[in-house]
Amino acid sequence: MTGLPHGGWTVVALAAGLLLALWLRRLVAAGLLAAALAVALAVVAGLVPALLPGPPAGGPLAPGAPVPAAYRPWITRAGSLCPEITPALLAAQLSQESGFNPRAVSVAGAQGIAQFMPSTWRTWATDGDGDGVASVWNPADAITAQGRFMCHLAAAAREQQAAGRVRGDVTALALAGYNAGFARVQGAGGIPAIAETRAYVSRITALTPSYTDPARL
Repeated sequence: MTGLPHGGWTVVALAAGLLLALWLRRLVAAGLLAAALAVALAVVAGLVPALLPGPPAGGPLAPGAPVPAAYRPWITRAGSLCPEITPALLAAQLSQESGFNPRAVSVAGAQGIAQFMPSTWRTWATDGDGDGVASVWNPADAITAQGRFMCHLAAAAREQQAAGRVRGDVTALALAGYNAGFARVQGAGGIPAIAETRAYVSRITALTPSYTDPARL
């Protein structure tokens, strides 16, 4: 992604705010208080929606969503760990990652239903079902770890976004981090210009509504 370097958009915003303040001051000095108030209200109305967090992607799983019954409880639990990551999003991600195949292995070496690389699994390994073993091949463990990792990525995206270092939707940034590594997201200032990663984010974003129960939003 091309654009301003880290922190650049924060500088631009501060400069724009200063210019706006000077302009409003001139309007007030000229006796145009009503005009100044109208301009200020218009700016606030335009900025506030952009500054507030957007709604999470997806929501609860739809009853008819194409998810194996055995995995539904784990997806629902993993999708309830943080506000940004929902069960429907995780289901769409699992569909894209492995087609819900707990024995899947990619050409790059990613393993299991959530396609963890061995090095990433060593960090995020989770004993989701409490059987005393954290196995990447166990859907309960892998899905729980997927939810934890995605929440971590969403929190990192939110923090970097607030600091003006990355731009974009928090959920999309988390998905990009899952696919390409969050260091690449930081380096690009948003979703990196990697064809596979951009296609990954687009496909999961497009799939998520088909797994969502609209009656429970």
